[in-house]
Amino acid sequence: MARVNWSRFQQILRRHALMEYMMDTTGVHLPTAVRAGDGFVEARAKCADCPHEQGCRDWILKSKGAVRSPPEFCANAEFFRDCKHDDC
Repeated sequence: MARVNWSRFQQILRRHALMEYMMDTTGVHLPTAVRAGDGFVEARAKCADCPHEQGCRDWILKSKGAVRSPPEFCANAEFFRDCKHDDC
């Protein structure tokens, strides 16, 4: 039986939650992003491996619920911008 790395699993769950908060903050609707198919899967993978978890969290908190353009440090900034206009 394979051994589960729970700390990595929890990290991925945190980062996927941050991705959903980021989509809310950038005005992206989850169903629109999911319809992107492989693009959404690739975006999830980028978030799972992102080195900017704390910066992402700080940016979301500073947004205070206002819809904003994604930050430049975000590896999915272009994906989020495209999805906001249903082009993802």
